[in-house]
Amino acid sequence: MSRIAIRSSLAALGFIVAAAGVSGTAIAAPDPQPTTAQAKHHDGKQAGQHRHGHHGKHHHGHAMRDAVMVPGVGPLSKQQVESLKLDAEQQAAFDEAKQAQGDLFKSMRESRGQRHQLLDNQIKSGKLDPRALVAEQDSQKAEFHKQSDTVRGKWLAAWDTLNADQQKQVTEWVKARQEKMEALKAKKQERQAKREAARSGQAESAKQIAPATPAN
Repeated sequence: MSRIAIRSSLAALGFIVAAAGVSGTAIAAPDPQPTTAQAKHHDGKQAGQHRHGHHGKHHHGHAMRDAVMVPGVGPLSKQQVESLKLDAEQQAAFDEAKQAQGDLFKSMRESRGQRHQLLDNQIKSGKLDPRALVAEQDSQKAEFHKQSDTVRGKWLAAWDTLNADQQKQVTEWVKARQEKMEALKAKKQERQAKREAARSGQAESAKQIAPATPAN
């Protein structure tokens, strides 16, 4: 997949996440503790991050498309959903929402092809028409927003099928995730404060050892 295609796919994923009402910080809670095999896979993934950066983004795109979304909260992993032990009615509701999300993603892919075709036609004719390009883009954007409202409604309907215990389980996942994020934020702020203190100390030391300017 080309870099342009990857960026377009990630942009589309971002639109879907926004359509589901996901905030920047409230995302899915982490999975339960990984198995040894999963830990080794994670280590290997980190080691090959620079070599397979684009592949990793592509894999992340598939994971997002396959995720179960909770509007305003974020995606739930396949493992998390399995642990909820959905009944037939609940599974059907989540499958319907996932299908609607897949249809939205498909529409967005097709729209990119239409925009490229329109631009290609203008280039071949030797005359660019930015107004037509913008009008096409605005029309597609309006359609996507309408379709995304439908997708969000289906995810909310799926959420409503969960019983109190299942919703509490998801709440615990999100709580754990938020606590982890707050801890990471605190550590980051602590490291930043130490770096700033070290720089300040170095600057003060440099002033003290700097030779005095001789008087004229």
